Amino acid sequence: MIKIENLNVGFGEKLILENINLQLPNNQITTIVGQSGSGKSVLMKTIEGLYKPNSGKIWIDDTEITKLSKSKLNQIRQKMSMLFQESALLDSLNVFQNVALPLYEAKQKTEIEIEKLVRENLRLVGLETALNNMPAELSGGMKKRVALARAIIRQPRYIIYDEPTTGLDPIISDEITKLILKLQNSYQLTSIIITHDMDCISKVKGNIAMLHDRKIVFTGKYDEFINSNKPIVRKFLQKEE
Repeated sequence: MIKIENLNVGFGEKLILENINLQLPNNQITTIVGQSGSGKSVLMKTIEGLYKPNSGKIWIDDTEITKLSKSKLNQIRQKMSMLFQESALLDSLNVFQNVALPLYEAKQKTEIEIEKLVRENLRLVGLETALNNMPAELSGGMKKRVALARAIIRQPRYIIYDEPTTGLDPIISDEITKLILKLQNSYQLTSIIITHDMDCISKVKGNIAMLHDRKIVFTGKYDEFINSNKPIVRKFLQKEE
């Protein structure tokens, strides 16, 4: 479980997140929603350990990470993976090499084991035939699927999806959302989705946490979210419809 206690994050004199308290249950999807600029990406990067909070605590399983040394933090981050908004494939590597990269960096698998795992994970996202393609030869949806295969190659316990459907047409967005649910069912991940895409939110359902004006203004199940009478929730839902 990821547990956040009294978290404050700022840059200079500007406070981005204020007094955040949130629990992300194991083996479930939690979607963090809110308008652009509400602090979603900052929260994600703070959970990942990329940003240091001004104050507060973040627990990953039984470890509080905000005061860890770089080496110990990197050990905890081995449990986590991320699907970046722009996919973040390396242009100089082909599909096989991009997906295999986390395994090569870990130096724990043989070449035969790496090839087997890469093929298995590309098959899972429907791209086994694209092994030798370069990123420039892929569509936006294909890049996202390759990035998904790379994100799960080491079977992380936690995965963060940063705006997974942003910039994709409705059909491809639906395919990516279905893949997220397929991976969730296959691996029983603890998944965190950062998005303001109501179509994605409505298909994933699960748990919802809403950020607004630096603070968490709603936590609950999807049905509670869409039926909430809170004015700020109603305004978000109406704007995103």
